[in-house]
Amino acid sequence: MKTLFYTFVIVAGLVSCKSVEKMVEKGEYDRAFNYSISKLQGEKNKKTEYVKALEKVYSKLTSTSLREIERLNASSKPENWSKVLYIYEAMDERQERLEPLMPLVSEDRYRATFEFKNYKEQISNAEENTCLYYYNNANELIARTERTGDKSHARLAYDDLRKIDTYQRNYKDTEKLKDKALQLGLNRIHVEIFNDLRDFQSNNIEQELRNLPVARINDIWNEYSINIDKNKADYVLVIELNQIFFTPERERLNTYSEIKEILVRKDKVKERRDSADVWVEKEVYERVRADISEVFREKQSELRGMIKVMDTRTRENIKTIPVNAFHNFTGYGCRFAGDEKALTDATKKKIDNYLEIFPSDFDMAYDLAGVFKNVVMDEARKIKFR
Repeated sequence: MKTLFYTFVIVAGLVSCKSVEKMVEKGEYDRAFNYSISKLQGEKNKKTEYVKALEKVYSKLTSTSLREIERLNASSKPENWSKVLYIYEAMDERQERLEPLMPLVSEDRYRATFEFKNYKEQISNAEENTCLYYYNNANELIARTERTGDKSHARLAYDDLRKIDTYQRNYKDTEKLKDKALQLGLNRIHVEIFNDLRDFQSNNIEQELRNLPVARINDIWNEYSINIDKNKADYVLVIELNQIFFTPERERLNTYSEIKEILVRKDKVKERRDSADVWVEKEVYERVRADISEVFREKQSELRGMIKVMDTRTRENIKTIPVNAFHNFTGYGCRFAGDEKALTDATKKKIDNYLEIFPSDFDMAYDLAGVFKNVVMDEARKIKFR
């Protein structure tokens, strides 16, 4: 049993060593580095294969990183400073992970050699240049928005300024520039109601829509308002009310009966059996009946309209969205006459002595306006402005 166990341990060790060698052969240096570290941490007798593998991949990673920094040439291509910073930080982190293992000597007394370097100055320089690049680029994007009126540049500027926060807080006047980018990149959307209904309920519906909570769909780049000056808006969102319908009140009656034989009592009677009188128990049933009446009431309403979106700069209608809202009333009542004991369980559950009265057109219009408002809000959320 012990022989089998030791054989398994030896085989597992050989497989692990081959695994890390394959990683190195494939150029998977990061993976080989992490694997070797995990195999050496906390081990008193460190295997030579892992020590040598770690030594090799560390050297490979360092030389590869330095070549990549040279290739990026951030001094001439400042947009690459963030990538250079990332590489220096990764190199520094590798050293920090190696440090607790130093000096690294294997069980066969093989001592690994690692070249350590202080990258703090390079990291600080790359970080400063990264922030400077984003800062200068943001200023250029803001200036471009001011020249062209294209708000997308201001939004990109805001993104660049926020990236600076991940490296340095309160860098130069970034907070002031962020506010400026937000203002330049903001779409101001004026919402107005156009009432084309030919119905006595139209004023009530229009008034309800004027209370539309459009501020709820505001986001960082879009600000909706019913009250702002139309001439100062970037877009006008017109909610048109075109047609309203009410169906006639419809009522349907359904009647049916349920009949059941129920046991009412048990009587003892004398019967003659085999020339002898015997007392027997006889069940007495009674036929009971219940007549059920169901009343179904229905009334429907529909409000049709549309949303039109106009670009105030070009006076162009850029989008038209149909909006249809429906509100249906249903009433139900169920009564019975006769013996309740005749009712089935299913019918007992349906018994409802309260029958809803038909709503007036006024009430239907009020509920319909609420549904229409929700549809309008949902559709407005989906609109993408430039």
